[in-house]
Amino acid sequence: MELFLYGLKHSNHNFRDKASLGKNIFTNAFPLSLAQYLAKERNLKVPLIKANKVDGKVSTCHDPVDWSDVIGTDPDNAYFDFEQIYEGYDQYTHTMANKSDVVVSDYSSKRQLRPLEIKLVVVPTSATANKAQEEQSCEIVVRPPTVEQLAFSIAHSYGMERREELQNIIGGALKHPNDCKWADEQSMIEVMPRILEAAEQISEGGIKIQTPMVLTAIWRSRGQKPILEENAFDVFVWTDMAFLQLFIDVTRSEFYDRRGVQKSKPPKKISRPSRALVWLVNSLWDYTTQRTLNFGRIHSAITYGMQSDKAASFAGNVSLKHLKSTEFLVPRIQRNELEKILSPAALEFLNPERRLDAAIAIQHVINEQMGRQRGYLR
Repeated sequence: MELFLYGLKHSNHNFRDKASLGKNIFTNAFPLSLAQYLAKERNLKVPLIKANKVDGKVSTCHDPVDWSDVIGTDPDNAYFDFEQIYEGYDQYTHTMANKSDVVVSDYSSKRQLRPLEIKLVVVPTSATANKAQEEQSCEIVVRPPTVEQLAFSIAHSYGMERREELQNIIGGALKHPNDCKWADEQSMIEVMPRILEAAEQISEGGIKIQTPMVLTAIWRSRGQKPILEENAFDVFVWTDMAFLQLFIDVTRSEFYDRRGVQKSKPPKKISRPSRALVWLVNSLWDYTTQRTLNFGRIHSAITYGMQSDKAASFAGNVSLKHLKSTEFLVPRIQRNELEKILSPAALEFLNPERRLDAAIAIQHVINEQMGRQRGYLR
């Protein structure tokens, strides 16, 4: 039987088995297949979104890199281990890191090379569908496990040899971190500008050592209709220090005005992205002082009265600021290439969520197409 998804021959899932096309597997596997296709069939580079410093401020830029440099091996030699623990993080904790979306290993030696978090997103969102193409954006939803992966990735990028440097950054920004009432929201509202400063300095200090961490695949639809645009798919990779900028940008907008002046009236409540920064800085502080990163304990203790199943959501200009590029506006993989990535045989086994609104929208599209064919519509 043929391989359902391009480039995923070596994996802990059998992509010749219909069970491998379940929703939770497919949404992580398809972006990897796109990246494999771009590299092997199209011989194209992947935009790496990385942190950089311009005019004294840290932001992001795009650097086209080979997919092989991201995963650390030739695409033909890559083994994709989905929902696996990356053993390289063991040295930073006395417990255990949660599973990464995928761990890329060397197929020949089975040596682990790179953990990646994966985000499959649609462009445009409902809020940007009626805007000009260059203003259309996507929504990146972040769950707590990704924030934990970010914390481990930052610790790993700095390395054990630079643990003290990371400690000095956080300690210098917060002054007396051990005196912080981390779980008390009203107390932490006053501390948030210093939390933000710590995060910004961590990002700046990590520019030369940043590590690829998040693979984002986009698919473009025709407005909100369930129809692929002609230029339909592309992929991007964020480094840890670049992905951190999403949380920094939102928190900065909440506590500072556009001139960079701290607002006289801070928010009355801490937002989800700001809370995620608290989780991140607190867990990294514990790691630098106690030599162990225990994100689970911090995540459970610091809720600020909100449910803790969602860490943040970035949409509109927040995500567009970092993703906007030729590849984002006009993706390089066309919809007519889809059958080269996803085999026709696989279509029989895809099982999307059955929703009435989706079924009605699809039926409307079918009716429109039939009408055009019969000359009723133009």
